[in-house]
Amino acid sequence: MEFVSAVSLETEPARVARDIQDQLAAEAPFDLVVVFVRPETDPAGADILAGLREQLTPRRFIGCTAGGVVGAGREIEDQAATAVLAARLPGVHVEPLPDLDDDDVDLRPDDLQACIVLVDPFSTATEALLNRLDQLAPGIPVIGGVASWASAPGRNRLAQDDEVTNSGLVGVTLRGNVRVSTIVSQGCRPVGDWFTVTGSRSNLIQELDGKPPLEVLQEVFAEASADDQKLMRSGILLGRGVVRQPDDLGHGSFLIRVVLGADRESGAISVADRMREGEYVQFHVRDAQSARDDLEMLLTPQVFEESAAGALLFTCNGRGERFFGERDADVAIIGNALGEQVPVTGFFCGGEIGPIGSANFVHGYTASLAVFRPGSGAG
Repeated sequence: MEFVSAVSLETEPARVARDIQDQLAAEAPFDLVVVFVRPETDPAGADILAGLREQLTPRRFIGCTAGGVVGAGREIEDQAATAVLAARLPGVHVEPLPDLDDDDVDLRPDDLQACIVLVDPFSTATEALLNRLDQLAPGIPVIGGVASWASAPGRNRLAQDDEVTNSGLVGVTLRGNVRVSTIVSQGCRPVGDWFTVTGSRSNLIQELDGKPPLEVLQEVFAEASADDQKLMRSGILLGRGVVRQPDDLGHGSFLIRVVLGADRESGAISVADRMREGEYVQFHVRDAQSARDDLEMLLTPQVFEESAAGALLFTCNGRGERFFGERDADVAIIGNALGEQVPVTGFFCGGEIGPIGSANFVHGYTASLAVFRPGSGAG
């Protein structure tokens, strides 16, 4: 198993293709090439994706446009760039994601190890997509991201083999001789206690433990430290418990969602997700140090594993230099854990896809990472 990566700062599509080809120095076809492009213009994004497919001629090819890319130990947020991860995967079957609307689609997880998915936010219901994949392949990790180049429908570009589109989704399944470790670092920490949703409607929470949620939030704020109060003023997050029993609540058991607003008259709060009565929730805050500590902690078990072959990083466009106060923070932490020689490629997403527990979700403010190693049958 071999992964290699390349980053080009060229902007003209033909120059990008030649630059990437020279860096990869490919002598034999790659089994999979994944590309992320921050183009200067809409047409350039499509042309770069198509040109790289033609130049590299891999067996499978996926990619999308992005607001920023990651590769070669760098996070490139403020200029046009193209990042490529190319892999030779002996004993691994890489196939396009099938039509999930087909009632006869078969994703039996006998030897399915993971799915990689890239989606356009304006034309794809990402949560419905992940629910469908969870039904078809329970317990199988889905890793990926939401294309982030465009601010309007029809302007993102997504590539699947020799086709480039401006809507929908692209993806591949990985079967056979590969191990995929997934890490979803949400970079948040709780404030206050957890509560039970006792009244809700759609994305509104109307009661927490029988009280108006705004009243509960005000009590949490009053009891918080001065530092946490400052963070709460900058934005409140809500963790939705993904466990069935409150005794199981802890690190990694919350799905983080943004608190959108509150109604002072009713005391209800609105959340960027559909809420259900009976689930457990806890307010959270985010700061750069918590995000660093969380990612470092989640990567710690990697030191007990054999060397990684490569990795894909899907990090939030709300992280990066503006959040951490310095460049390359996420990729530096990952390099320290996996080894700087391990190629890590990715992009800044409009939503990050990854598993928590046995189900897959679309996240915000996270670093979602897939680490690839040979399976037990590797030679």
